[in-house]
Amino acid sequence: MASGFRFVLGVVAGVSIALTLSACGDHMPGDATGAKVLRNLLEKNGVDAKLVSFKKVQGREVKRENVDAYELMYEAEILFPEGFEAKCADERERGTCAFLGLDNDRTFIKAEVHTSEGTLHFVKSEKGWMAEDSNAY
Repeated sequence: MASGFRFVLGVVAGVSIALTLSACGDHMPGDATGAKVLRNLLEKNGVDAKLVSFKKVQGREVKRENVDAYELMYEAEILFPEGFEAKCADERERGTCAFLGLDNDRTFIKAEVHTSEGTLHFVKSEKGWMAEDSNAY
């Protein structure tokens, strides 16, 4: 009787581990991934800033034709240690102002903290979720 019980527990534990491991490869981008992508994008766009906090507020899967995509909506606090001049009127492509959640030109003074809201985009690839910073997660 006791060996039968142990067998059932072993099967339950095995199934639980298998389900957990199978879900690992399909996880959706979260806070840590979003923060890393935003840091990379700001650096790539020449923004001397420090990410103070990052929080995923919502996410949604988007399926278009043969593409699986994911949109991660976030709130972030960004510190400008030396100040920063955002020239949004000149921005023609999705770039610095989009990542900072700005529509208009804005000057940040030294040590100012800006609360930003925005969306990061990911596309499903063989390597994982490909982000706007051209890295797979």
